[in-house]
Formats: sequence, structure tokens, C-alpha cells
Amino acid sequence: MLSTEGFCSVGAEDSSDKSSAVYYYDALKYPCPPNLSIWWNMGSMLFLILGAQILTGILLTMNYTADEQLAVMSVDYIMRDANYGWIIRSLHMGGASMFFALIYMHINRSVRGGAYLKNPHVWYSGLTLYLLSMGVGFLGYVLPWGVMSYWGLTVITNMMTVIPGGARALDWFQGGFVITTVTLKRVFVLHFLLPFVILGFSLAHVLLLHMNGSSNPLGLDETNFSVPFHPYYSIKDLAGFALLLAGLVGMTFTFASLTADPLQWQPINKMKTPAVIKPEWYFLYAYAILRSIPHKAGGVFTMFAAIVGIAVFPMISGSEKFQSMKVCPPARLMFVIWAANFMFLTVIGAQEPAGGWVLAGQFGTILHLSMLVMIPMIKAEWESWLYAYIQPEKKDLVMSV
Repeated sequence: MLSTEGFCSVGAEDSSDKSSAVYYYDALKYPCPPNLSIWWNMGSMLFLILGAQILTGILLTMNYTADEQLAVMSVDYIMRDANYGWIIRSLHMGGASMFFALIYMHINRSVRGGAYLKNPHVWYSGLTLYLLSMGVGFLGYVLPWGVMSYWGLTVITNMMTVIPGGARALDWFQGGFVITTVTLKRVFVLHFLLPFVILGFSLAHVLLLHMNGSSNPLGLDETNFSVPFHPYYSIKDLAGFALLLAGLVGMTFTFASLTADPLQWQPINKMKTPAVIKPEWYFLYAYAILRSIPHKAGGVFTMFAAIVGIAVFPMISGSEKFQSMKVCPPARLMFVIWAANFMFLTVIGAQEPAGGWVLAGQFGTILHLSMLVMIPMIKAEWESWLYAYIQPEKKDLVMSV
């Protein structure tokens, strides 16, 4: 007779291996590269800020009224009369600025580390999150219903007219031919609902990240040389949370209106357009690109191309062995130019579109779009040249031996 002891032992061993594998790939035992720096903390910080924004936003909705005549009064009530209302609104305003600052640092780290090569699906889900965040940020800018809110909404919604059927879609969104209380109510509803959509996409973003793992500063495949997320990086994330909360609280109690435009406190005058219409600082680079093109449809197309241009990174990149720019000095130089030009466009977007500022915006636009194509192409070309130079030397060494 055949003994079943061996089969039982094999089955028990397989079950044990399976359970241990499931445990290892659990949330706390997620394998991470051992050399991640603080720049890899931005993703978890964004989760924390997103949660704070949803919580403070829910509290603000309890006293806000989406009505043309009452919106400003409700904001004044929140700031002056509601218990701790000024703290909640200041946290919400400062959190929005910090959220986009972390997004830009997260994107820059991902470009520098070549994250688009590790898992393109993560890259595209992150781009989707960025576009949704831009929409939510702009809708939130409209709700205080100051001068910049009204005219900023007028400028952005009129961009819909450049697409076929856009005029009809604009009338549907506004609830008529002009911006009214109906428009403000729709903006409020979208601003309330979309953060929950962002939260769902964020969870999908993390799940896709766990499929192939995180990138690392060296850009090497460290699948067989990793450490568990807990306790090595959970402690690091907690330290990042402490610094982030300290910065957010410090901004709330000292520079609550640091990024707010003074015109946001002035009543709306629909008969007089401000000399300079500008959004919040985190949209100024896109606004500068929009204004640099004299043609309306061309400006809108160029602006969207500049925003979603990072989508081409996985498409035009080669099969590099090094994801990071560590081994490619020319790509690092292009990256520095690209980041500096982003700040340059941010400054231009806050200026009056006249004289030399228009020419400077056009120069910055061309440079921004050029870098989006040149960075991945130069990186791929440099690595192909590097390996083509090294391989013959290795071949001669083997022949001589």
C-alpha cells in the first residue's frame, strides 16, 4: 500500500509556504527597496493631506451656502462667528497648497527616478489623479465667490467653446447663458463629490504600485534584495507625517492667507474685469502657457499638451537597464532645466500679460514642451551609447583571456 504520509507532509508544506507568502505580501510586509530616500515619502503624505482635506471640507459644508447672494456671507460667518471656523478654513486652504506642492515633488521624483519605466499603469493612474486634483482645486477656488473666483470661472469655462459642441455643453454646465447661482451650486456639488473619486483612484494607484513594486534612487532591479515595509518605512512615514502636520499647523496659525489673492475678499463686479486674472499658484504655470498663445484654441490645446505631456514618457522611452538618471548626466541637466522652467512659468503666470512677459511665456512654453520629449529620449540614447561603448571592451577582455 502507498503511504499517504508523504503526500500529507507535502500538502502541509505547500499550505505553509502559501500562507507565509500571503503574509509577506501583506500591507505591513510589502517588500520595498532598502535605499529609498525621503523623496519616496510624498505618496503617503499625499494620503494624509487628502484625508485632512476631506474632513475639513465636510466640516466647512455645514456652514457654507452655495448662493450668489449668500456665499460671501457664509464664508464670513465661518471665519468670524462659527466656533473654530477660521482654523478649519485655514487648514483647508493651506492643505490645498501643500497638497499640490507634494504632488509636484512626487512627480519630479518619479521623473528623476524613472518610475514610468517600472510600471506604466501606475504612471497613467497617477496622471489621472493629477487631472482630477486640478479639477477639484479649481472648483474649490470658485466657492468663496470673490472677484477672482467669478472671473477665473468665466475664463476656464469659456475654454469649452473651442471643442465641437462645447458651447452647448457650457450652457448646460452654467444652467443658462451666464454664470448664476445654479452654476455655483453645481460647482459646489462637484467639489464635494470628486475628492471621494480621488480617494478611490488613489487606492487603485497603490494597488497597481504593489504589482511591480516601487522604484529606487539607483534605478536597479532590487526584487531579490528588499526589506519589509514595516518597521523600516512605516517609522519613516510617521516621521514624515509629524513634519507635515507641523508645517500645516504652522502655516494655519501664522500665514493663513499666504497664497490667497487679496481680490478674493472683494465683492464681485460683473461689469468690470480685473486687470490681472490669475488662479492659485499651483495653476500659474498652466495659465502662463494658456496666455502665451494668441489663438484661443491653440492656447487651450497647448496648455493641455503641457499638462498631460508626461504621458509620453513611457511611450518614447527605450528598454533602459537603469531606470534612474544616476548614470545619465545629460538627462539630469535637462531635468534641472525643466524644473527651473516650471518655476519660471509660475512667476510669469502671476504677471500682467503685456510686453516682455508675453515673450517670456512663449519661451518658457517652448522649453517646457521640448523638455517633455527630450528627457526620456536623451536618457534612452545615452544608455544605448553607454552599453555600446562598454560591450566591445568586455568582448576584447574575454577574447584575450
